[in-house]
Amino acid sequence: MRVADQFLFGYDDGHRLLTGSRELAPATAVSLLAATDAAMADGAAPLVTGLALAESSEYAFCVTWSATESPRPGAVWAHALIVAQADLDDPHALEVLIGLPRRPHTGGIYLGDYRAALPLDGVTPAAPRYLPAGALDLELLERLALAAYDPGADTIVTHDEISDAAKALIALWRAQWPSLRTAFSFRTRHVVRQGAGGFDLTVTRKVRGQAADGAPATATAPRPWLAGVVEDAAAAGTQPTPLRDFLWTFGPLEPRDPRRVAALATLWRAIVARDAAGARAQLEREWPAPQSGAELKAVLFAPENDDWWALSEPAR
Repeated sequence: MRVADQFLFGYDDGHRLLTGSRELAPATAVSLLAATDAAMADGAAPLVTGLALAESSEYAFCVTWSATESPRPGAVWAHALIVAQADLDDPHALEVLIGLPRRPHTGGIYLGDYRAALPLDGVTPAAPRYLPAGALDLELLERLALAAYDPGADTIVTHDEISDAAKALIALWRAQWPSLRTAFSFRTRHVVRQGAGGFDLTVTRKVRGQAADGAPATATAPRPWLAGVVEDAAAAGTQPTPLRDFLWTFGPLEPRDPRRVAALATLWRAIVARDAAGARAQLEREWPAPQSGAELKAVLFAPENDDWWALSEPAR
């Protein structure tokens, strides 16, 4: 049976691990301490963190809340769930995982609730209580997709509504093919330091050390691939789109780099438009070596595809 190991972090003479369902390797414990501690005002929106644990082939999904009942200002609660990366191949297990994080009761904490692993199988996914109700912010989702997938974009996005950002981030993560999803680290924060790295995508209300007007300008160059990626991410959890079928077929053959989403989505646009010249140009740009993208090329140019890719005589 697949399970999520759970760990509760909170204040006890400092931010520390309070209890969990298993022992943690020292390196993992240090990573989770850093990932679950964050500057938060009382009553601030919960924060989400996704962290790839490459050393153990696992993935940690965490939610952090302000601990308003703590005697120490700025203290937080954090619930971290660790799963095997292979478990994230299953969309059902992913939905269960997303619904598991829960804050300790304000009236008192019972550590026993966090000392047993939680099942991922045979469980109906719960609605995440840390996410806001209402529609997904599609304009924000587009900004996040651009930041995560465009090779020239900044991976830190500023946005005032952190709860909406968490919802959009999880939608983007949910839509990724499994091998990319297990390598994709993300977080929301109320404030981060300028130049802070280590995550594929960060959404924050404020970048410390950056002037109020110092945020990078939004890219204005057209990104034709972006609309399809946003539509697919918004549809995650419902019916898969044709673009997702394509990405989930050929994405696993690519390096586990989020920027490969833009390359594949651009190629997809040319294919569905039966734009042979555009497809060839994208293949030459992104897969120039004879053996790069070999399986992708073999499928696209297979005889059973009715030679859609053959250039007309004038184009030759």
